[in-house]
Amino acid sequence: MDGKGLLNEVFNKVANANNELIQIWISHIVFSWRWWLALVLTIIPWIVWVKIRDKQNTVRLMFVGLIVVISTDTLDTIGLSFHLWHYDWTLLPFISEIVPWDFTLLPVAVMLFLQFKPKVNVFIKAMLFAFISAYIVEPLFYYIGLYDMNNWKYIYSFVIYIPLFFIFNYIYKCKLLNKEDNS
Repeated sequence: MDGKGLLNEVFNKVANANNELIQIWISHIVFSWRWWLALVLTIIPWIVWVKIRDKQNTVRLMFVGLIVVISTDTLDTIGLSFHLWHYDWTLLPFISEIVPWDFTLLPVAVMLFLQFKPKVNVFIKAMLFAFISAYIVEPLFYYIGLYDMNNWKYIYSFVIYIPLFFIFNYIYKCKLLNKEDNS
């Protein structure tokens, strides 16, 4: 069999597996208490953020939030592809990533960390962010059954969150995004 035929065979397996996942989602996941929790965790943090955000820096914060979404979703896709972890209770049947984590909780948390106490040392903020994310939120998601680690440890997440926060902080403070410099 040539390369194209092998690829078609693999893509057919993926399509069949996706159809099975959709059937499981319809029959066991949608409208379960975990599904409702995922929906609430996707919506409520954004409502809170809209109310308490620094309105003068909304565009900068949203830009960083978008970078967080792209980064976390990309890393999540890589982790899922290598079977390092998976999510059992997804909000949508055709997205294997955990929508509340990648699209709400992490970006909102980063934006709030950047917004509040701006004079606190970035290393302290990065360590605190990494600790809360890796050793409080991830274990909680594991405990309630939203997240399952296959070949992953919390320390790996902790180590990854630190440089990510430095990058997000750098982007937030970047002179190109400073409105006073662009006037």
